[in-house]
Amino acid sequence: MADFEVQFTDPSFIEPSAKESAFGWKNSEVVVFRGADESQVLQPDSSGSCKWSSDKADSWSISDIRRRVQNVPYAWRMDGQSALIPKVEAGAPLRAVVSARARLSLWTGLANFTKRVAVFHKIDGKIPSAQQFEAFMSKFCGGMDDLSLIATISRRADGSVDLSPELAVFGHRVGKSASKDRAFVEQVLKNLISACHSQGIQVTAGYEVRDDYDKQTQGDFVSFITSRNSDMTDHATRIRDVLDNWSFDGVGFDIEVNGIGPSDQSDTMKAWFKQGKTIKDWVTARPTSSDPVAKKEQAAADNLQKLYQTLAQLLITKGRFVSYATAAFVDAKSGNFDDGVYIFGHTRVQPIGLAAGRANMIARIMAYDEGFQAGGGEKSGKPSTAQDSLTKRHVQILKSITSAGIHPSIVQLGIKMESLKDFGMKSGHMTVDQAVSRCADLRRFRTGLITFSGSNGSPADEVAAFARYDKALNESEFTRRHFLGVPFQAPH
Repeated sequence: MADFEVQFTDPSFIEPSAKESAFGWKNSEVVVFRGADESQVLQPDSSGSCKWSSDKADSWSISDIRRRVQNVPYAWRMDGQSALIPKVEAGAPLRAVVSARARLSLWTGLANFTKRVAVFHKIDGKIPSAQQFEAFMSKFCGGMDDLSLIATISRRADGSVDLSPELAVFGHRVGKSASKDRAFVEQVLKNLISACHSQGIQVTAGYEVRDDYDKQTQGDFVSFITSRNSDMTDHATRIRDVLDNWSFDGVGFDIEVNGIGPSDQSDTMKAWFKQGKTIKDWVTARPTSSDPVAKKEQAAADNLQKLYQTLAQLLITKGRFVSYATAAFVDAKSGNFDDGVYIFGHTRVQPIGLAAGRANMIARIMAYDEGFQAGGGEKSGKPSTAQDSLTKRHVQILKSITSAGIHPSIVQLGIKMESLKDFGMKSGHMTVDQAVSRCADLRRFRTGLITFSGSNGSPADEVAAFARYDKALNESEFTRRHFLGVPFQAPH
């Protein structure tokens, strides 16, 4: 009998709380083969060791090292051996230093991105062809895993799901019924999706509900999502059908609407605080509370959980994914992670834990204002102080959530780019150079990045920077076009 062994280990640059060893190598496996007909799938023990015996002393080779969740295999790759199929010699354990690709994503609007392409091709105001979109993306979008469109689809009052009436490009809008404007926007979408797929870049539709400005209003969404009578399975199926029709690779939820639950400044919460209770107490008491406001918030929490997870299950067979914008839930002073504890009700009902154990769900943390919560920002009047504070806060978030047992594969950090100042958006802005530096932090925690980009001027700015982000975040053998697996954050 010959004894063979593969010993898994993390790259040295990974922070202890984010290492796979910290999670006991759960869901990992190695596929070994010998000759044309012999192969085995092996699971490592909690120390990352795979041991087996053979009646022959011939070497085995490794064909795959992977992490499998809900039957979706995420490829581990041996650091520095991307092109090799290593052999496993009897009596000499193979040390497999493995890592994976972190996802790089761009949050943008259809009009915003199309404007960039049109400016590049000097056809401003005209529909770029699929070939023109493709030429732009081939030149500027290296390293980008997905383009996450904002406010693309929405629920109508009759319960149907369709392109959002506010979806626009060059002033043309979808409208409430089929029209020339809708045909214009539809053609832009088709060209963009075709070009992205030709480049191996995913496109997700944004499901956005907001009520803080005129263009996008909540409609009856609050009453729908807070009702125990609402059918989330039906709604998930309707969303899936729209994604299928357009060949979207998933959907990103951005639910930021008042009325789901009270904010910390509401009379309800002020009365709660006067009793010496906290927001955490509110969240803890909510499931069994008789308070009508708490019951409403709990219904929304249950409905959103069912909607997101049901939809994720419907999409998983086609390699599509669900993402949702949320908060860090990390107390700035103590660094403690309290999932679902936040000042806004609509955020409390979207905890990070909704994505736990899901192969195709990502919690995208809107970390724009986190530096100000940590004590930095405009109040100091010193930009460098604001950035230092934001950096410390981001690292605190990454360390706290992984230390609390949140696997980094379900998290992306969202940052807001400097150009958004031009649109009057306040707080948390970062330059490209600062974002590149942030990728070095994210790499240590195996966490993906999504940028909220607002510039619609020069194409070679925040979009072209994704090649730099990729270099800082991922090892050289994990280039998007050649990586024979999927990004760590959701399938590809």
